Amino acid sequence: MSVQNDVAIVDAKDYQESTVNAAIDKMFAYLGLDPGNPFAGIIQPGMRVFIKPNWVASRWRTSCGHKGSIYSVITHPSVIEAVADRAAKALNGRGELLIGDNPSIDADFDELMELTQIRRLETKYSVPCKILDLRPLICTNLNDYGKREKMIAQHGDPMGEVAVNLGQKSLLYSMDSSLFRGIFDERDETIAAHSKENQWYSFARSIYDADVYISVPKLKTHQKVGVTLNLKGLVGAVTQKNQLVHWRIGTPETGGDEYPDTENLRAAQSAKVTHRGAWPGNDTIWRMVVDLYQGFLKKPNRTCFSIIDGILAGEGQGPFCPTEKYAAVLIGGSNLLYTDIAAARYMGIDPDQIRYLAYFMDRDNIHLNQDISVSVNGNMDKNFFYADTRYKNFRVIEQWKNIKYGYHNTLVGAVYGTGQEVE
Repeated sequence: MSVQNDVAIVDAKDYQESTVNAAIDKMFAYLGLDPGNPFAGIIQPGMRVFIKPNWVASRWRTSCGHKGSIYSVITHPSVIEAVADRAAKALNGRGELLIGDNPSIDADFDELMELTQIRRLETKYSVPCKILDLRPLICTNLNDYGKREKMIAQHGDPMGEVAVNLGQKSLLYSMDSSLFRGIFDERDETIAAHSKENQWYSFARSIYDADVYISVPKLKTHQKVGVTLNLKGLVGAVTQKNQLVHWRIGTPETGGDEYPDTENLRAAQSAKVTHRGAWPGNDTIWRMVVDLYQGFLKKPNRTCFSIIDGILAGEGQGPFCPTEKYAAVLIGGSNLLYTDIAAARYMGIDPDQIRYLAYFMDRDNIHLNQDISVSVNGNMDKNFFYADTRYKNFRVIEQWKNIKYGYHNTLVGAVYGTGQEVE
């Protein structure tokens, strides 16, 4: 069957197996794919298929100041299993199915496995299936976060990594790298990876060399880039986390974008919970997201697909401390960028105000309603991106109020959250 829509949005009221499977079958049908074997035209027997959920955390952080379901933070296992079932069917006993992520360095992977019970999939299918923790370094005490010498080494991706140099194509190329800050306080490695012609990103080979990459992110806001979906989720494909530039130290007065002004910088020095780089004036991290997508696409002959878990979503203080948002939807598509653009709009957010999405929309001359077709519960919506209703009104923190759709024109419909984010 030919694809009829670029993106399909379907209602899914809960995480019951029957509910998720019925919703996914409808989603594939709306995309013009056979629900009986939807990946048949994408996955061939003998291929390696990598399914990447959002496993950024294993528990709710006490420093968030509030607590909710961990499934407003990470992908629910029922969605992962439904996707894996269909991938395994297409492989038909030959090939390899991998499920994994490079979570936040402080996530407890054993705890995550106990919570999700996802390891049982390793023996469910006729095709080999492995669950992978791709991190080469972990942090066993959140108090040591950012201190490289306190990290614990582990095996990481059993296939190793693929180093990609974007050179002058990197959006960090023309920037002063002396202020770059990655995941660790020690910045020499970050600066060396992003100086002049050296613009390096090390991808997990299990992901990068896969024949098919299926992204299963969470529908969630993010305090540093606005939203985190497929493209921002590629942070979890990078093994060397200190290559990921999150901000430039300092304030705009000194060439940085860590904080908007000296007052905020000084206040953070005595704060228990900091939120460095968590404001729209961060002109660095969105460039890193663009780089990740460009670097990922340098691998030829890889097919991608996405199913975004928005049944229980996250709004406000994402990515670690969101408030639960019962959005009750799954969003699917074969183009990671198109799916992100449609998902952002469905959240009540203007894709033009998400800088990494706006970059690709401008570069590729994407006209929303003309170039991206979206169906909502089977109804083709020719005015999806510019209609005034039928969207989910996701809260954002005050600093990000400008990304709400319609804010710049009417100041109507902007609903804000408050609070801080643990980095």
